[in-house]
Amino acid sequence: MDMTTKLIRHVLDSRLDRIPDKAIERAKLSVLDTIACAIGGSSDVIAQNARRLGALFGGKPESTVWVSGEKLPCTFAALVNATTARTLDFDETYELCINGCHASAYDVPPALALAERDPSISGSELLSAIATAMDLHIRLTLSLRTQSVDTGRDNMVAVWGTTAVSTKLLRLDEEKTRNAFGIAYAHAAGESQMYAESAHSLSLQQGLRARSGIESALSAMVGFTGPREPFFGKYGFYKAFEPDHDIDMLTEELGSEYVNASISFKPWPSCRATHHGIEGVMRLREAHKFTGDDIASIELGLNHLAEQCVAQPRDKKWDPKDPVVARFSLPYVVAVAAQHGRVAIGDMLPEAFDDPAVRRIMAATKVEVDPEINRTNGRHGNSPTTVKVKLRGGAEHFIRVDTPFGHPENSASLVHGMRKLRDCAQMSAYPFSDKKLELIGEFIDELHKQPTLAPLFELLVGGK
Repeated sequence: MDMTTKLIRHVLDSRLDRIPDKAIERAKLSVLDTIACAIGGSSDVIAQNARRLGALFGGKPESTVWVSGEKLPCTFAALVNATTARTLDFDETYELCINGCHASAYDVPPALALAERDPSISGSELLSAIATAMDLHIRLTLSLRTQSVDTGRDNMVAVWGTTAVSTKLLRLDEEKTRNAFGIAYAHAAGESQMYAESAHSLSLQQGLRARSGIESALSAMVGFTGPREPFFGKYGFYKAFEPDHDIDMLTEELGSEYVNASISFKPWPSCRATHHGIEGVMRLREAHKFTGDDIASIELGLNHLAEQCVAQPRDKKWDPKDPVVARFSLPYVVAVAAQHGRVAIGDMLPEAFDDPAVRRIMAATKVEVDPEINRTNGRHGNSPTTVKVKLRGGAEHFIRVDTPFGHPENSASLVHGMRKLRDCAQMSAYPFSDKKLELIGEFIDELHKQPTLAPLFELLVGGK
C-alpha cells in the first residue's frame, strides 16, 4: 500500500470506537475552545472585517456565522468562523514540534459548518472526523524538519487537515478523497511574513485554509480530479517544499496513537511562547506575596527562536501599539501579569497599552537568550523560560518554567474550557446569557451521544 493510500484510509476508516478515549475527550475540548475563542474575539476589528467579508459573498444560507448569526454558504461560514477563532491568538496549539500547529481553529470550523449543512451528521461522526483530521494535520507538521522562521514557510500542511475533516463529513469514497487531497495541494500556502509584520492575515490565513478544505472536498465530490501523489510525487509537497523531512513522524503508530490528544490549551490570550514567562511571574508573585509596585526589574531567559518571535523587534515589543504586536510581546504580557496577576482579553485592547504601572515594569524587563536553554531546546519555537524578579527591597526570586499550564504534561479539561468560555463571553460582540453558555458546555460534553448537531447552532448566536 502506498503512503498516500495509507493516510487516506486512516481518515476514512476511523470510527469513534477505534479512537482512544483520551483523543475523543481532547477533541471535545478542542470544539469548546474554538467556539470560546471565536466568541471572545468577535468584537475585534479582525473579526469585524471577517464578517464584512462574509457579507460580500452572500449565497446559499447553509451555515451560521457564530455570535452574529448570519447564514452563509458553508465554505464562507467556515472562513469567517476560523478567522474569528484565531483573532486573539487564544486558540490552543500543538507545541511538541519545532513549528507550532494551531490545528483546532483550522479544523473545527469547517467541521461544524458541514455538520450544520447536513443535519444527519451525528456527534460521534463529528468527533471522529475532528480527532482524525487533527491527528493527520499535526503528524504532517511533525514530519517537517525545517524551522519556519528560517524558511518562511508556515503551516503549509494545514489545508490537508481541513480537507481531511471535510472529506470525512461529506462521506466521500477513497477515490474522491484522493482527488480532494490532490486538489488541496493547489490550495496549500503559508508564510511567515505575516508574523514579521504583525499583519491581520495571521488570522485570515486560518479562515482561508478552512474554506480551502471544504472547497477541495466539494470539488472532488462533483468530479474534479487532482494529482494522485500530492505528498510523495515527483513534484509533490515533500519534494517541492520540504525535502528535509521525517516520514516516521508521519506514520509511527498511525491509527493507534492520536496525537491530537497532546495539543496544548491556552489559559492566556497571547502567543504560547509567552506563557512560560507569564506563569513564572505569576507563580513568584503568589509564592512571595509581592505586587507590581514592589518590582525593581525582571529578567527573562529563553531560546533564540522564541526570543526572535516575542522580543524582536525591540522597538515594537517594548512599545506595543497594536493588539497583534501586544499578543506577541513577552515584555508586555509579563509586565501585565506582574502588575495585575492575570492576562486577559481586555489587556490586548489599545486603551490598555498606556497603563503607567505596566509601562514602568515593561521598561524594567530584560529578555535574553539563555545559553543552556538554547543548547537543549534550540529548535523549538516555544521555549522553557527562566524568570528572575528583583524587588525594590533587594530580594531576588527565581524560577524556571518548562511545562506551563495547558501543556500535555500539565493538561486542561472541559472544566477549564468552560471557564475560558465564560471569560470570553464577557468580551463578545453580542451578549450570551449564563444559561446559554451552560447549554453549550453540556451539549459538547455529551457530543458523542448527539444524533445531530442542529441544536448547537442556535446556541452559538449571541444577543438572544
